[in-house]
Amino acid sequence: MRLFSTGHEVVDQVGSVHLEGNILPTNWFNTLRLDNGKPDVNAIILLSEIVYWHRPTVVRDEDSGQIVRVKKKFKSDLLQRSYQSFSDQFGFSKQQVKEAFDRLESFGVIKRQFRTIEANNQKYNNVLFIELITPVLFEMTTLSLSKWGGSTFQNGEAPHFKRGTNTEITTDINTHKNAQAENQNSCEAWTPNLEQLATALKATKHSQRVSEILGMADFEFHLGNFNAHHENNHQLSDNQKLRKFAQWIFQEFEKQLANAEREAKKSKPRTSEKPSRNVNDAWDSIPQPTGAPTQVHIPEDFE
Repeated sequence: MRLFSTGHEVVDQVGSVHLEGNILPTNWFNTLRLDNGKPDVNAIILLSEIVYWHRPTVVRDEDSGQIVRVKKKFKSDLLQRSYQSFSDQFGFSKQQVKEAFDRLESFGVIKRQFRTIEANNQKYNNVLFIELITPVLFEMTTLSLSKWGGSTFQNGEAPHFKRGTNTEITTDINTHKNAQAENQNSCEAWTPNLEQLATALKATKHSQRVSEILGMADFEFHLGNFNAHHENNHQLSDNQKLRKFAQWIFQEFEKQLANAEREAKKSKPRTSEKPSRNVNDAWDSIPQPTGAPTQVHIPEDFE
C-alpha cells in the first residue's frame, strides 16, 4: 500500500521511478534556431549536456543527511570533452557536433579553447576545453528573449550575473593536466579488474596481444576518458563497465595499430626511377655474338 497517492495510477507509477537526464528548457527552442526557423535540436541537446556538467554535485553527511559541501563534476578549470565523446553519446557525427558547437559559440553561450596538455608524460595537442558563458545562458533561459524573436518581456541583463565576470584563465596552457587523467586520483574513479579485463580481451581478434593492450603507454589516459564519458551513467554495473571498457580500449588499440601502419608507409623509401618503355632496352642484358661466323654444313636432305 502506498503512503501517498495522487489518485492517478499512471502518475503514481511514474513517480515511483527515479528518472535521470539532462534538462531542456522550453525557451531554448525559441532562442536556438536554424536559418530555416526550426529549433536547432542538435545544439540544444549538446548545450543541455554541457550545462549538466556545470551543475554542482551536492555532498551530504552520511549520518545527519545535512549538506556539507558542493563540488564541480569536472576536474580542470574548464570542462574537457572531445567532439568524439559527444558523438558517441548522442549518435551525432563528429561534423554535426562541430557545426553545433560553431553555432553555440556564435550565439555566445559557450567559448572553446584548444590547449596542449600533458598526461602520463605525453603531450596532446588541440584538446578541446569548453567555457560556459553563464550570463547568456541565464538570459536565454529565464529572461528577455525579444532580441531573438522570442518572448515580449523587456527586462534587461540577468540580475545575478554580469558579462565579462567569468574567471579568466591565467595558467600556462601547457601545464594543465588532462581532466580525465586526474580522475585516476579521485576516489570516485572506476578502475577495472585487470585479470577480468584480460579475460574479456582474449575473446577479441587480438587475443594474443592482450599484454600489449594492457601495457599501452596511454592506458590510464583512455581509462580517464572512459570514466568521464560514463560519469553520469549511474545505472551501469561493474560488469557492464568492464565489458564497455574492454571494447573501448580494444578500439583505441586498433587506432594505434592503424596509426603505426600509416607512419610505416610514410617512412618507406620511394624509388624515383621509372621502368623503361623502350623495347630495345631489353636486349642490352643479352650477350651478343663476337668474332667471325662459323661455316655450318647442311645435309642434302635439308636442301
